Amino acid sequence: MDWFAGLSVLSLESRRSEEMETLIRKYGGAPQVAPSMREMKLDLTGPLAQFERDLLAGDIHAVACLTGVGTRMFLKELAARDPRHLETLQGVPFVSRGNKPAQALKTFGLSSTQVAKPSTWHEVTEHLLTTLTRGQHAVILEYGEAIPGAMLRELGYAGIRVTSVPVYRCAFPQDPTPLAKAVRDVVLGGPDILLLSSGTQILHFLKYAEKLGLLEEARAGLNRLVVVSIGPACSEAAADLGLRIDLEANPHKMGILVRMAAEHAPGIIAARLGRVG
Repeated sequence: MDWFAGLSVLSLESRRSEEMETLIRKYGGAPQVAPSMREMKLDLTGPLAQFERDLLAGDIHAVACLTGVGTRMFLKELAARDPRHLETLQGVPFVSRGNKPAQALKTFGLSSTQVAKPSTWHEVTEHLLTTLTRGQHAVILEYGEAIPGAMLRELGYAGIRVTSVPVYRCAFPQDPTPLAKAVRDVVLGGPDILLLSSGTQILHFLKYAEKLGLLEEARAGLNRLVVVSIGPACSEAAADLGLRIDLEANPHKMGILVRMAAEHAPGIIAARLGRVG
């Protein structure tokens, strides 16, 4: 099998950019890896103090963990304030949006309930609605972007009190040159395939395109690409931004994402060219 057969493959991966480039080359693609974001840790002093007060008062009835990174950061700082908090947390129900936050909790000796697949905010909301009662209090550890307003509204309508804790935010990379080049290349028709491993990646791509005054041109360019998503949460975020997803990895892992793209994307491109012809 020729796999990518030399096609140009754009990835917006940041944390594992070198691994992504290696995988694309392994499957015969010409990689263009443009880190799209960096994680900015936020000052948790105030939220941690409030969390401590609520925890000691027995006024936390569920903690929803949306990412492994955010969960690990939060618990590390909480334990640094007082290691005994981890013992108290044994009596608090934790909800995990997928395997990564569940694994992060395990490293601190805590167990959780993983929501049903596709493990988006919808499933987290449904779990909280079915396990909490009116007046109870849920703490949601946010990920790189603010949690969806619709999630807060649904829980609020049910009378569930919600505290959202922004553990970190995603900002543009320190050196945005590769991202700027990726935007211009998409506008000019360079890449053939786009790999997405998080919804924040495409959000930042579009935000930077807007910063360059190329938002509409970049959207038009993205419509030409074969877009491959790592999983349902990523696909949903991309769809909310008006992006069509052509393929979705299953299981939702980086290696599977690249392999699936290499196996199927060239055929999709050939079929599109055939229709045009």
